[in-house]
This record gives sequence, structure tokens and C-alpha cells, in this order.
Amino acid sequence: MIFQQKIQRVGTISEFLRGEQSVKRFKQNGIEAVLTIAGSTILLTFTGVDFASAATVSGFVYEKATNAFMPLVELIKGLSYPIALVIMSGGALMLMIGNKEKGYSMIQNASIGYILVQMMPMLMKLLVEIAKAM
Repeated sequence: MIFQQKIQRVGTISEFLRGEQSVKRFKQNGIEAVLTIAGSTILLTFTGVDFASAATVSGFVYEKATNAFMPLVELIKGLSYPIALVIMSGGALMLMIGNKEKGYSMIQNASIGYILVQMMPMLMKLLVEIAKAM
């Protein structure tokens, strides 16, 4: 059981009705709570509690999402080499059979595609940094 119900008496009803001030301190798991009863006002103050900013949470979520997709990015980068090799070989065969336009076009497109696939993670990081700066 994670949470245990704990009841502590902080004062009597007559003390509350007379308006006497009562201060009780509770400390558990590094969180300190101060309960002040003055007249008919009850004030509860927490100390030792750190609150996360939205930027910290956003950065954490961004890192988790980025790391979650890294295996997929590495798979695509790894597959780009054999695919480019097959297409370039097909382009070379086109050159050999006399279809120069199609052969050069296939080799050029495969080369540009391979370079872009290899550079895509760097380009995405650049875009993210530009978006953060705005």
C-alpha cells in the first residue's frame, strides 16, 4: 500500500472557537507542511517541494519522443545504402544498353536521395533549434 491514511489532531474545537493560534508542523518524505490555525483562518504551507516548469517538462517529452524514434531513423539510414546501390546498378545497366538519359537520371536521383536520407537527422535537429529560437 503506497499511501497510509493518517489522522492527526491539530487542536480542539474550543481552541478554534476562541481564536487561539495553533501551529503544527508535519514532515514526511522530505515534504514539510505547516498548518496554522488563527481565529477562523486555516493556512496550509508546503516547503521542500520542487515544482517542474513547463519548459522542463516539454524538454523531457521532446527527448523521450526523439529517443523513441531513433531505432526507426537508424533503420532507414541503414536501408538507404543497399537501395541506392541497387538503383545505381540499374542506372549503370541502362547506360550499358544504350539508354543514357534514363541511366544518368537513375544514378543522379539515387545519389541525391542517399545523401538526403543520411543528412535528414541533422536537418531535423537544425529545424528544431530554429523553431526553439522563434
